[in-house]
Amino acid sequence: MKKVTFKTPEEFHNKLSLIFNTSIALPLLPFVWLFLEIKNREFKGIIDDGISTTLISYGVPLISGLIVLRGFKLVERQKNRAEESEGLGAKLSTYYEGINKWYILVGVASAVMAFGLWLTTSGVIIIAYVILLFTMSLYRPTPRRYIKDLGLNTEHKDIILNKKGHEL
Repeated sequence: MKKVTFKTPEEFHNKLSLIFNTSIALPLLPFVWLFLEIKNREFKGIIDDGISTTLISYGVPLISGLIVLRGFKLVERQKNRAEESEGLGAKLSTYYEGINKWYILVGVASAVMAFGLWLTTSGVIIIAYVILLFTMSLYRPTPRRYIKDLGLNTEHKDIILNKKGHEL
């Protein structure tokens, strides 16, 4: 796989934000539509109440949580690799690979929850989805977030925060 390179910290931030926002927004659209249909009592779910509904209601958030946890472990390993890289550009590129995989896995977990809501209209899935969104809001890509994640030195912090030395 070809390694992604960046010309400036702003390019890195913009690409990272695009992936993050897309992974959150795409599954959110059907979820919100289903939620509104359920609230208007127009949609009852595909599966009737019963043991299968209960299993899906608790299984879907569990599966989604495991997907997110797997992605989080993956990004932690990638952060360690990025910290060992030489130069700001190499650190950002390595970090980008790992964090993008996590964001994509979060998108998959969100889509699984939307599918589970479509099947069951369960309040448990709605609550789990809100928890997922809240958790992801804590991990949205900001310069301070990836400076902290990468343990950047003062010179690299200055380049990112104060846009000193625009080229990487």
